[in-house]
Amino acid sequence: MNNIKKSSLWMLSLLALLFVSGCGQQKQQQQKQKQKQQTTTETTTVAETTTVAETTTVAPTPVSLEGDWKAVDFRDTVERTFLLYYNDANSRLKVTEAFQDIVPTLKITGTDVTYSYSADMNKYIDFYAEQNKDEYPTKEEATAILLGVREKKFGSFKHQTGTFDNDTKVLTATLKDGVLNENAKTIVFPEVPNIFGVLPLYINSTDVPITYHYELNGDILTIYAEKTFEETGAHLVYPMKFKKVSDPKTN
Repeated sequence: MNNIKKSSLWMLSLLALLFVSGCGQQKQQQQKQKQKQQTTTETTTVAETTTVAETTTVAPTPVSLEGDWKAVDFRDTVERTFLLYYNDANSRLKVTEAFQDIVPTLKITGTDVTYSYSADMNKYIDFYAEQNKDEYPTKEEATAILLGVREKKFGSFKHQTGTFDNDTKVLTATLKDGVLNENAKTIVFPEVPNIFGVLPLYINSTDVPITYHYELNGDILTIYAEKTFEETGAHLVYPMKFKKVSDPKTN
């Protein structure tokens, strides 16, 4: 009888031990499962947040090409243009500063494109007089020579016109007859856009007509002409960037 009692007590102790152990293991499994669920939930939340952030970043919708465009970051265009014109950094800096405030415009109507600008030439006249003081002792002489060159150059243009105010030294000029091709994404000008008639915004003024490829990103239009030298493999890019300022359809 005692043996039976001892056996019963031993069995009860074993069962109690197994029950406690089982509960402990079950509790640990529940905790692990809970932690796993929390991790999964956090990962899902992060993934969902990332997906939402990614899907909300979209490219700007391009605007219509037709209308008026105003140049932005024109200093970059000037710096690229005069990089090969002047060998010394000081001259390039002075010319860049003379023209950095110019704001050319594009007017696009159908396939017709017109390039215009207004330029205060006082700083460039000062630079020209200083550069040529050995040949032209006075600023008046240098100015007369430069203005003569400008007048002769504009007289040779077939698609560009310009008026010069002798009092303010401000030139207003227009290049007409540009052609837009939306299929090829190009704008072709019959003559090279320039400043003052004597400073082409390209490697030269003789490669005509000149083709600008363009990219439209939202309301920013970037046009760029390219030149590759077969002898050296050098590749030059002359960009101009414009921002849409008005649409004739809504004016």
